[in-house]
Amino acid sequence: MSVASNLLSANTSGLETDISGWTAGANTTLSWSTRFYSGAHSLGMTATAAGTARATTAARVPVVAGTVYTAYAYFALVVAAAGRTATVTVDWYSAVTGGTVISSSVSNTAALPSATAWATPPPIFIATAPAGATYASVTVAVAGLSAGAVAAVDVISFGPPALLPENMLTYNTQGVEVDASGWQNLKNCTTTTSAADKVEGWLSLQVTATAAGDTQARTVASYAVTPGTEYYSYAWVKSPAVGGLEYRTEVWWYDATGTFISGTLITRSWTPPAAEWYRCAVIGKAPALAATARVVLRPQASVTGEIWLFDQVLFRAAPVISGNLVGYSVQGFEVTAEEWLSEQGCTISRDITRSWEGGSSLTVLADGTTDPIVRMVTGVPVVPRQVYTLNPRIYHPAGLPTRMIGLLFSWYDSAGVLMGTSQFRWILNGNSGWRSLTGSAMSPDGAVTMAAGVRWFDADVGTSFGLDQVLVAAGGLGILVDPIPGEYAVRISLQGLTQGGYAYWGLWRMLQSDGSMTPLRGATGETTQTPITGDLAVVEDYEAPLGVPIQYYLKLWTTLPAYTSITTEPPLILDEPPITHVVMKDPLSPARRAAVMVGTLPDWQRTSRQGVSQVRGRARPIVISDVRSAATGTMTLVTETDEERQRVNWLMEVGSTVLLQWPRTWGEQDIYVQIGDVTEKRAARYAEYGDREWDVPLIEVDRPVGVTVGSADRTWASVLAENLDWLAVFTTCESWLDVYTGGN
Repeated sequence: MSVASNLLSANTSGLETDISGWTAGANTTLSWSTRFYSGAHSLGMTATAAGTARATTAARVPVVAGTVYTAYAYFALVVAAAGRTATVTVDWYSAVTGGTVISSSVSNTAALPSATAWATPPPIFIATAPAGATYASVTVAVAGLSAGAVAAVDVISFGPPALLPENMLTYNTQGVEVDASGWQNLKNCTTTTSAADKVEGWLSLQVTATAAGDTQARTVASYAVTPGTEYYSYAWVKSPAVGGLEYRTEVWWYDATGTFISGTLITRSWTPPAAEWYRCAVIGKAPALAATARVVLRPQASVTGEIWLFDQVLFRAAPVISGNLVGYSVQGFEVTAEEWLSEQGCTISRDITRSWEGGSSLTVLADGTTDPIVRMVTGVPVVPRQVYTLNPRIYHPAGLPTRMIGLLFSWYDSAGVLMGTSQFRWILNGNSGWRSLTGSAMSPDGAVTMAAGVRWFDADVGTSFGLDQVLVAAGGLGILVDPIPGEYAVRISLQGLTQGGYAYWGLWRMLQSDGSMTPLRGATGETTQTPITGDLAVVEDYEAPLGVPIQYYLKLWTTLPAYTSITTEPPLILDEPPITHVVMKDPLSPARRAAVMVGTLPDWQRTSRQGVSQVRGRARPIVISDVRSAATGTMTLVTETDEERQRVNWLMEVGSTVLLQWPRTWGEQDIYVQIGDVTEKRAARYAEYGDREWDVPLIEVDRPVGVTVGSADRTWASVLAENLDWLAVFTTCESWLDVYTGGN
């Protein structure tokens, strides 16, 4: 029993400084008593003559009409006597001073013990401030005193009751601190309050079975609900000492006429530990036509007269995080761990000893065989090429070294077949406690559902981790990778760059074979540190190797070493050219590209750089050498049409460095070359025969420095083909980025 916030000042409530916060009533003298319930002092009230002693707060406190308030105080006699009673009264006013009382709310009358002990439970009331009320005063009173008798009062409290967050039940129904009027006997039981034990306050609800078997107590009031909305209810339950008994938490649904909707109740069976308080919950959605609901407490009594205690009963809309694609039973573990499975390396269980939100979480116990992985049993629907975010709370125990954790996104097609798993990795230091980790990934083409999961790398046997409050939502940081048709290149679309407030992003291509990473060439330079100026960006990679698995690694940061990163999954393999062709590209001007038939491959020569000096009088020369020169050789190309010939000429005419990419089966590595003097020969003497043979001298060079200019597949002709005029461009494109990429 408590107020959420005491509207009385600390001294008015606890009297630790003086009694200035109180005014004596009729027949009363006030004193600063050394008796106390808490602290070191209390308010002493001496009856001048036989009768009632009372005191009222010296200043009124602000209140809000229509708001529920509770008030209570602890009383004791200085000298033991029988027949004394205590009350707490709140008078409601429309002004801070003066005026008349709008109405009064009075607590139950509490009989004080014929001793000097403090009376518990104290007198308490729960009431709603009436219309027009803006201020209130509190009066404490003890009746039946003899002349000169002294009563002590301490911890006087007035304020909103400590209602569980968002609870639809009233405070008295939640914890029966005044009476059990919020509950009714539905089947095979009686209901009353009990002072034998409690979770909060002084009283609990006692349900006594009138016969063995199914026992039902339910709320008198019904609570408005919305069909399709998920609701959450629990009660703290103390079962009899016999143990092993079943209890069911249930929510019953009713239509607009108050008729029970048959077959739709939500129920959860529990076997709470014997003679201990245990929280038993249930989660479910309101069915169609549901207008109201009632909470039902349903012990399965073993004998007549069996007593079950209940306290702190909750019924509310489930606290699902806004935007979460999973329900509360998957987000948290308030009812069960059955919505999650152990995929490898661990056992899992519901844990009521620690949690981030609510009263329980998932414990992941590593078995030491392999990395522990847990995953949702049922995936959520997804849209292909959409970014999804996973944000769980992870409990990291004390004493562990720095450890890597992977946030997993497993994608499934319409047949339920696993297409692949994306992974977003975090590195945690050795500090213990709950961590909020966020990762995101792009749904691939063909994906219909996604099951989120978590992986703990290199977990030692017996290590216990925790998982709670799992958010799965659309949006976030993502990379969309698309091969550019016919161009032997990749378009990488980035989104969510502004999330997290970072200053820079970097993008690298990563070879799956050896993990080597190469920055991409962008419109302003290499993508190693690009300022974040918007949420979206597009980079085209015209130097990606063909026919081998590649991935792209995106990193966001402001000041290193702190950063966020994401890697594309699954790896991408770009198509190779026909087995007879080589792809030739200008890396700085990607529109200059050609896939050309090869007549003969070059015979590579690597010239030595050395001087040989013959020394008189000795057989062996002295050789001074340097590194060998880059490879040189001559390649023969074959063109069959004027279009092919013109394209080869256009590619080579500017004299830029050219990237050669061969079919993998040829055993040649991709190479950057400068092209020497080219000879174009007719394949036949007949003038109308169009085939040409090209002798192309090659010199191997380094990857060129510079920026990408233009795009291989999108030109102003593309914009014209898509739009009738500039008005159409302005209508369909929000930025120059949309014009450049064709997005809208």
